Amino acid sequence: MLTCAIMLFKLISDGIVVGIIALLGALVASGHLKFDSHAAPDTTRNLLGVGLQDGGGTMFDDKVSLLLFALQKAFQAAPNRLITNNVYTTLLAASINASSMEDGLNFYDSGHRFEHSQLLLVLLRSLPHAPRPLQCRALQDLLFLACSHQENRSSLTNMEEWPEWILELLISNNEMAPTKSSNSTSHGELEDLIHNFLIIMLEHSMRQKDGWKDIEMTIHCAEWLCIVGGSSIGELRKRREESLPIFKRRLLGGLLDFAARELRLQTQIIAAAAAGVAAEGLSPEDAKAEADNAAQLSVALVENAIVILMLVEDHLRLQSKQFSSARVVDTSPSPLSGLYPYNNSSASLSTIGESTEAVENRRSVLSDSVGLPLEILSSMADANGQISSSLMERLTAAAAAEPYGSVSYAFVSYGSCTKDIADGWKYRSRLWYGVGLPSKTVQFGGGGSGWDCWNSALEKDADGNWLELPLVRKSVAMLQALLLDESGLGGGLGIGGGSGTGMGGMAALYQLLDSDQPFLCMLRMVLLSMREDDDGEEHMLMRNATEDGMPQGRKPRSALLWSVLSPVLNMPISDSKRQRVLVACSVLYSEVYHAVGKDQKPLRKKYLEAIVPPFVAVLRRWRPVLAGIHELATADGLNPLTVDDRALAADALPIEAALAMISPPWAAAFASPPAAMALAMIAAGASGGEAPAPATTAHLRRDTSLLERKQVRLHTFSSFQKPLELAGKAPPLPKDKAAARAAALAAARDFERFAKVGSGRGLSAVAMATSAQRRSAGDAERVKRWSITEAMGVAWMECLQPVDTKSVYGKDFNALSYKFIAVLVASFALARNMQRSEIDRRAQVDVITRHRIHNGIHAWRKLIHQLMEMGSLFGPLADQLNNPPCVFWKLAFMESSSRMRRCLRRNYEGTDHLGAAANYDDYSVERKDQSAPVLSAEAISIEELEEDDEHAEITDGNGVVVDIELKGENEPRTSESAEQALHASIESTGAQLASDENFVQNSSVIAPGFVFSELDERIVIELPSSMVRPLKVVQGTFQVTTRRINFIVDNSEISTPKEGLDPSFEEGDREKDRSWSMSTLHQIYSRRYLLRRSALELFMVDRSNFFFDFGSIEGRKNAYRAIVQARPPHLNNMYLATQRPEQLLKRTQLMERWARWEISNFEYLMQLNTLAGRSYNDITQYPVFPWVLSDYSSKSLDLSNPSCYRDLSKPVGALNSDRLKKFQERYSNFDDPVIPKFHYGSHYSSAGTVLYYLVRVEPFTTLAIQLQGGKFDHADRMFSDIGATWNGVLEDMSDVKELVPELFYLPEALTNGNLIDFGTTQLGEKLDAVKLPPWAESPIDFIHKHQMALESEYVSAHLHEWIDLIFGYKQRGKEAIGANNVFFYITYEGAVDIDKISDPVQQRATQDQIAYFGQTPSQLLTVPHLKKMPLSEVLHLQTIFRNPKEVKPYAVPASDRCNVPASAVHASSDMVVVVDMNAPAARVAQHKWQPNTPDGQGTPFLFQHGKATGSAGGTLMRMFKGPAGSDEDGHFPHAQAFAASGIRSTAIVSVTCDREIITGGHADNSIRLISSDGAKTLETAYAHSAPVTCLGLSPDSNYLVTGSRDTTVLLWRIHRALVSSSSSISEPSSGPGTQPSTSSNSSSNLTEKNRRYRIEGPIHVLRGHHSEVTGCCVSSDLGIVVSCSLSSDVLLHTVRRGRLIRKLVGIKAHTVRLSSDGVVVTWNESEHTLSTFTLNGVLIAKRQLSFSSRISCIEIPVDGKSALIGINPLENGGVYNNSWNLGDDDADSESEKTQEGNRISVTSPSICFLDLHTLEVFHTLTLGGGQDITALALNKDNTNLLVSTLDKQLIIFTDPSLSLKVVDQMLKLGWEGDGLTPLIKS
Repeated sequence: MLTCAIMLFKLISDGIVVGIIALLGALVASGHLKFDSHAAPDTTRNLLGVGLQDGGGTMFDDKVSLLLFALQKAFQAAPNRLITNNVYTTLLAASINASSMEDGLNFYDSGHRFEHSQLLLVLLRSLPHAPRPLQCRALQDLLFLACSHQENRSSLTNMEEWPEWILELLISNNEMAPTKSSNSTSHGELEDLIHNFLIIMLEHSMRQKDGWKDIEMTIHCAEWLCIVGGSSIGELRKRREESLPIFKRRLLGGLLDFAARELRLQTQIIAAAAAGVAAEGLSPEDAKAEADNAAQLSVALVENAIVILMLVEDHLRLQSKQFSSARVVDTSPSPLSGLYPYNNSSASLSTIGESTEAVENRRSVLSDSVGLPLEILSSMADANGQISSSLMERLTAAAAAEPYGSVSYAFVSYGSCTKDIADGWKYRSRLWYGVGLPSKTVQFGGGGSGWDCWNSALEKDADGNWLELPLVRKSVAMLQALLLDESGLGGGLGIGGGSGTGMGGMAALYQLLDSDQPFLCMLRMVLLSMREDDDGEEHMLMRNATEDGMPQGRKPRSALLWSVLSPVLNMPISDSKRQRVLVACSVLYSEVYHAVGKDQKPLRKKYLEAIVPPFVAVLRRWRPVLAGIHELATADGLNPLTVDDRALAADALPIEAALAMISPPWAAAFASPPAAMALAMIAAGASGGEAPAPATTAHLRRDTSLLERKQVRLHTFSSFQKPLELAGKAPPLPKDKAAARAAALAAARDFERFAKVGSGRGLSAVAMATSAQRRSAGDAERVKRWSITEAMGVAWMECLQPVDTKSVYGKDFNALSYKFIAVLVASFALARNMQRSEIDRRAQVDVITRHRIHNGIHAWRKLIHQLMEMGSLFGPLADQLNNPPCVFWKLAFMESSSRMRRCLRRNYEGTDHLGAAANYDDYSVERKDQSAPVLSAEAISIEELEEDDEHAEITDGNGVVVDIELKGENEPRTSESAEQALHASIESTGAQLASDENFVQNSSVIAPGFVFSELDERIVIELPSSMVRPLKVVQGTFQVTTRRINFIVDNSEISTPKEGLDPSFEEGDREKDRSWSMSTLHQIYSRRYLLRRSALELFMVDRSNFFFDFGSIEGRKNAYRAIVQARPPHLNNMYLATQRPEQLLKRTQLMERWARWEISNFEYLMQLNTLAGRSYNDITQYPVFPWVLSDYSSKSLDLSNPSCYRDLSKPVGALNSDRLKKFQERYSNFDDPVIPKFHYGSHYSSAGTVLYYLVRVEPFTTLAIQLQGGKFDHADRMFSDIGATWNGVLEDMSDVKELVPELFYLPEALTNGNLIDFGTTQLGEKLDAVKLPPWAESPIDFIHKHQMALESEYVSAHLHEWIDLIFGYKQRGKEAIGANNVFFYITYEGAVDIDKISDPVQQRATQDQIAYFGQTPSQLLTVPHLKKMPLSEVLHLQTIFRNPKEVKPYAVPASDRCNVPASAVHASSDMVVVVDMNAPAARVAQHKWQPNTPDGQGTPFLFQHGKATGSAGGTLMRMFKGPAGSDEDGHFPHAQAFAASGIRSTAIVSVTCDREIITGGHADNSIRLISSDGAKTLETAYAHSAPVTCLGLSPDSNYLVTGSRDTTVLLWRIHRALVSSSSSISEPSSGPGTQPSTSSNSSSNLTEKNRRYRIEGPIHVLRGHHSEVTGCCVSSDLGIVVSCSLSSDVLLHTVRRGRLIRKLVGIKAHTVRLSSDGVVVTWNESEHTLSTFTLNGVLIAKRQLSFSSRISCIEIPVDGKSALIGINPLENGGVYNNSWNLGDDDADSESEKTQEGNRISVTSPSICFLDLHTLEVFHTLTLGGGQDITALALNKDNTNLLVSTLDKQLIIFTDPSLSLKVVDQMLKLGWEGDGLTPLIKS
C-alpha cells in the first residue's frame, strides 16, 4: 500500500486522499490492520505504532507508519487543496470507525467512540495547517465527542501528543494571526474556542487526585512549543514566543476562576452538613456521607488549586525577570559591587536627604571586589596609612556573604519592589558582618526606592495597568474562597480563623496546608496583593465591597493575611517549627523594610498598617524561640529580639512599630546567616524535616576573629543544619524513652510525608521541586517523538531523490533515519519496478513530443532569422523586418586555435540601452535590475532570452568529432552508430524518430538519475554544480556516464521569460540541458573559482569550452576522477597524469616551443593564461595581456625602434619611477597585524578592468550596466582614449591594469557598432568610439599594428620578463618584493580559505572582495623563464615571404611528363600531385620530390617524375571529352567522369592532405573522391540538385564546402583514410546522399550499412545566394564558411551551426579566399577589384587591377599575413573562364574613377606578393610571355612555390640559399650524404 501511495502522491488531490483514508479505515475496521500492536518499542510505537493481526514484522509496521506520515506531510504541503470538508469528514469518520458515506452521519451521536487513535492523530496534527473555518468545526466536533463520553475524553488526554496538538494549533494561529486571512472565522473566535476546550478538559482534572500534573504538563508543553518547537524564524518566531505569557495568563486565570467557584460550592455543602441540615430530603447519615465526600473532593481541589497558585507565582517571577532584563542589562557584578539602591549617583542620594558622608560610606562598601578605589581605601586607613586586619576581615567576609540568587525565591521577588528586595538583601546581609554600617551621625533609612522606581518595575498594558494584575486578583479571589467565609472573617473550609467543622476531611486539609511551600506561597501572594493594592492614596485597588459596612477590627485586606498566618499563630511553640517562623518573619520584615523610604518616611502607609500587626503578633508569640538563635545577633552582639524594643511594645501603633524596625540590628538580624540558610533551604524546596535539634554548641568568644566566627557559624547553625558526624562515631542515643518515642514518631511522620510527595494528599515542597524532573521527562518524550518524525522526514526527503543514482548510505544519518531510509528504498524500488515500463514509455513519448515542439519552434525561429538576414521575408511587415532601423551585434563564442574570438553575430534581443548613460536622468523605462549585482557565484550574470547556442554540442551521425588540435598525435577513431542511443522501444517506432536523437540526449525534461543513452551506458556519478558562463551562472547537476558527460539544468533556478514574450516560445527559451560525448573531450583543466580550487574547465575538440564549479575541492576531485576513469579517446594522456599547472606547462613543452618560434607570442600568452586558470567563462579570471607599446602620441610608429616599447621587465606600477617611490613608501610604512604588506591596492586584472575595455561589445555592455547598478559609469571614467588610458596607467595611484586579449585582434572593441549612448564628458564631448593614437588610421589599423608589436622581435626578446612577473618566479615571495610586484593579499591563491569561514555573511563578503579585487593567476614557474631564440637562428621561419628578392625560378625538366597545365597542384613533404585542366575527367599524376635539398647540379631540390600508365577512360571517355590530346592520353590515368558544361576547372578541384582529389562539375550533380595513384573513384556523394560549380577544402582537410548552380552551399566532413585506398576500395560507392546499390547478398548489405563514409554529410545546407555560387572556402580553425555569387552578397556562415552570421552587403565576387587571421579576400572580375574584409564585414583594403589583366588564382600561406596572386593577361583568361561576365560599360566607367594609388600595376603574367592588411605589392615574380598561370601551390613550410603555366611548364620558385642552410642544419644533426641516394638513382 505504501508503494501505491508513493505513486499516487505525485498526482495527489482530495479525492485520492479520501480513497486512501477510506482504504485504511476499511482495513482497520475489518481487522486486517491494527494499531499499537507489535510495534518496535524504540521507534515508531510512540509515534505511529501499527502491527498486523498475526504479529507482522517491523518492516510492515514502519511502512504503515511512513504512510501515515506521508499523509500528514501531504496535508501540510497543500492544506487548501487537501484539507477539505470531504477529507475531514472521511478522516474523522475513520477514527471513530464510522463510514463517511453513510446517510445521516452525525458526529453529535453520543454513541461514537474514538477507536483508531492513529488516524485521529493524523487529523489533529494537520489541523494547524487547515483553514480556520475547518479548524473551528473540528474543535467543536472533538469537544462534543470528548464531553459526550468519558472514554473519548480519556482517549484524547491519554495520547502522548496531548495537549501538544491543540497547543500547536493555538500557537501557530497566534503566530500567523497578522497575516493569515480567513473567510468567516476570526482569530479571536478560534482562540476562545481553543481556550474553552482546554479549560473544559482541565476542569475535569481539577476534580481528580493529582490533577495538577495535567495542568503543569500543559504549561510545560506550551513553553516547549513556544521556545523550542516550530520551524519559524524572524518575526514569526518572535510572535510565537510572545504568545506564551498570554496563554499562561488566560489558562491560569480560567482555572483560578473555576477553583474559586468550586471552593465556594464545597464550602456551602460542608457548612450544610455541619449544621445537620439534610439536603434534598436526605437522612442525616446520607447528608454526613455527602459532606464527607465533599470534604474528600475538596482535598484534591485544594491541592490542585494551590499548585495553580504556585504556577501563577512562577509565572509572575519569570515575567518580572524578563521585563527587568529587557530594561537593564545585567553586568554580573561582584559581591561588593553596589547592587543595593545606594550605589546610585550622589545626585539620587541627595534627593532623599542623605548626607555626603553616608553616600561615601555606602559607596566604599559597595565598590567592586576586584579592587577598591584608591580614595576609598585611603579613607579607611588610620593615621599611619595602614588598614587594620579586622577591617580587612570584614571586607573579605562581606564579599563571601550569601548571594541573593539562593534566597530570592523565598521572597516576594516580583512586583514593584523586585529591584529593592534584591539590593536590600545584599546590603542587609553585609550589615551582619559589620560591613556598611552607617556612622552614628547618619540616619539609617529603609529600602524603598520610591514610586517612580516602583512604577517602572511593572510591565503595563495599553491602559497603564499592571499586566499581571488580573491574574493576581483571581489568585486572591481563590484564596478568599479557600480561607474566608462569606462574612470575610475567616472560616471558609475551616482553615482560617473560623471555627472549623472538625470533620475527618478537614484533617487532610490541615495537613495539606501545614507544609512549608503552600504556606509560603499563599503568604507571598497575599503580601503581593496587599502591597500592590496600596498605591499611596487613601483608597485601595482591590478593596472588598463589604469593607465600608464592617466594624472596626480586622478588615478584609488584613483578614486574609491573618488567615494565612493562623497556623503559625495557633500551632504549639516548638524548636522544630522555628525554621518556618524565621522564614515568615524574614519575608514580612523585608516587606516592612522596603515599604519605608531611605529617609525613614513610610511610603506605603496602608500596607504597613495591614501587615505590621500580624507580623508583631508572630514575633511576640515566637520571640523566645527566635531569641534563642544567638546567630541573629550582629557583630556587636545586638539582637533586637533579646532587648525591649519599641517595635514589639503593646501600645505601639503599626507605623510607629514599623519605623522602629528600621534599624541596623533589625535589618541585619533577618539577613543573618541563619536567616539566609533557612531562606535558601525554603527557596531550594528542600525543607520540611522535623529532626530534633542537635546539641547546642559553645558560645563563640567575642574576642575571636570575625573570619573564625563566620566559619564556625556556617557549620553550627543549630536550628538548620545537622551536626557534622565524625567518621566511625555513632549518632547520640536519646536520653529517655519519651525522647526515643518522640524521635520515632517524628521519623515516621517524615517517612509518611515524603512518601506522599507529588502523589497523595500531603503536597509539600518536593512537589514543586520535582517539577523539573517531570518537565525533563515530558521534553524528552516530545524530543523523542519529534526525532522520529524528523527521521521520517529526512528519510522521505532523501529518498525522494533518485535512489538508484544517489548513495544515501554514504551520508551522515542516524540509525533511525537509516532504518526509515531502508524501508523507503525498498518501497521505492518496488514502486520503480512496477512503474518502470509504463513510465519509460510515457516519458519517451513526452520527450519526443516536446522535442518535436522544441525543434519546430527553433526551426521556425531560425528560418525567420535566416529570411530576415537574406531579405527574403514578404508580407505586411517584410520591409520592417528585412530592414530594421538598427541591427545589434554581440560577440560570438567561437574560438580559433589561438583562442581568438573574432566574430560578432546578430543580437536579436539587443538594445541601444537608451537612458543607461550616467548623465541621463529622464529615463523612465523600467529596468530589470536597478541594484548592482555582486560578482560572486550566483550573481555575476544577466538573463538573456536567446542564449548563444554555439556552445551546444552537435553530435554527428557517428558520434565523432575530429580533433583539429591533435596535430597527428591521435588519429580519429571510428565509433558505433549513434542510432543506438535510444531504447529499443523508441527504435521500434520507426526511422522517423532518428532525427529526435539529439533532443532525447539534451532534453530538459529528463530528471537526474535517468538519461536516454546507449543500452550498455550507466551513470558513474552525479554532482550538484554550476555552469559558469560570461553571462550566467546556471545551477544544475553534473552527470558522468560511461559514454557521455551531461549537465542537467535545475529549472527551478531559471528565471521566468521576459514580460511580453510569446508563451509559445517559452519552452525554447528555457536553459537547455547539455550533453557531450566522451569522444569530443580534448582537454580538462582544474580551475579556481573565487580562489577556491573547486572547478573544472572542459575543452572540446571543436574548441568549445565549459566551466563547472562544484562548490568544494572534494566535488571537483570526484568529477575529475569519474571523467578520467571513462578514458575519453581524444583526451591527451598528460591530463590523465596531472592537473597541476606547472606540471602541465612542463609536459606540454610550451615554453620550449615558444622559444623555438613554433608558436606566436599571442598563442603562447593565451596558453599560459589557460594553464594558469584564466578563462573566458569567468569574468573575474579573464585572460591578461601586457601593454607592449609606450608611444601613443607619434604620427608614425616605427616597430624597429626599441624606445616605442614598454619596459616588460617591470610591472605596470613600476613604470613610473616617481609613482613607484610612493608605492614603495606605502609598502615600507604599512603595518597591520592581519593584512600583509603590499605595493598596489588594485589589481592588474579584474572584472571591472575587463568591462572597462570591452564595454562597447555585447554582452559586456549589458554586464557593465548591471555592475554599475543599472547605468554606465560616468563618461569621463570610461574607456575613451587609448593614449589617455596609458597615461592613467602611468600616473594614477589606483590604476595598474594591464590589457585584455581582444585589444590584439578585435577592432570592434574600439568602435560603437551598436550605437549606444554612453553619455557625455564634463567637456561636453559625446562618448562614442575610442580615440586612437595618431599613428593608427582606423581601429583595424590599430589592431593590426598592435598585434605586429606583440609579435615583434623586441617584444619576443623581452616577453619572458613579463611572464616572470605575472606567471613566474617573481609573482610571489622575495623576488616579487624585489621586483615591486606585491598586490593586495586577497588576490593570491591560498590567502583565504572560503570553506573555513563559518559566518555566511562574512563568507559572502569575502567572495565579493575576491571578485572585485581580482585574482592573481596560478604560479607556473619558480625559476626564470627561457629566452626566445634570435630570429636569425630559426630555420623554419626562413620562407620565401621573408626575403622574396632572393627567390629564383627553377623549371622542372621534362615538363611533358609533369601533367601540366594543371588545374590544381598539391605539394607535400615528399610528393607533388598534379591534376590537369580537364577536370572533372582529369588526369592525375604523382611526382616524388625533396624540397630544399640540392641535387648537385644547381637545382635546390630533388624531383622525380611519376610513372605514366594507360588511360583509365579509354575510347568511351575520349568520345565525351572533346578533342583529344596528342599522344598524352597514355601518360597518366584519367578519372571517369561526365563533365557539366561551362564550369571553370580550377574551381572544382581540390587535393586533400592525404593526396586524394575531390572533384565537382559532374553532370550527375555529385562530388567524387579520387585516388591520386590511379585516378580511381573512391566515393561518390550526392546532395545538390544542380552541378557543383566550386568547392573548397579547409587547410586541415577536415571540411569540404561545395557551391552549385542550385544556389546552395553544402558543408561536408571529410574523414581521413585508415588504410590504403587503392588496396581497400576497388569499386566506386555511393555517399550518404544516395541510397546504396542493392545486392542479393545480405552480408554485403550489412557491410554497406555499417561502413563509414569518407565524405560525411552534408552537415549543413547554407542558403542565401540568388544565383550560381562562383566561389567558396572554409576554415575549420575559424569555423567559418565564405561563399560568393555574381548576383548576391558575400555570405559568411558558421561551421558548427551553419548559421549566417554576416553578409557583406553589396559585395559581389567571383572568387573568395579566407586567411588564418580572419581576412576575407574577394576578387570581382567585372570591376577588376581585389578587396579584403574582416569577418565582421568591415572593409580593410581595396585595390584595382588593370583592365588588361586578371587574377587567375590566389594562394594564402598558413600564417595569413601575406598572399600570392597569379595575374594573367585578360585575352588569355577568356579561354578557360568563358562562364564569367567580364563586365559592362557602366562598370568600366566607374572603375576608371578609382584613384591611381589604389591600383595594382604589374606586368602580366606575374606572381605578386601582397600584404593582406594593405594589399600593397611588396614583391613581384614576373613570368615570360605565354606563361599564363593556371595553378599555384606552396609547400607546407612556405619555402617553395610551385607554379603551373599554360605553356605546360612546372616552375618552382625558391631561395637557393635556403637549401644550403637546410643542408648545414641537417649536417649538424648528423645527416649522412647518401641519405637521398635511392631517390637520386631512381
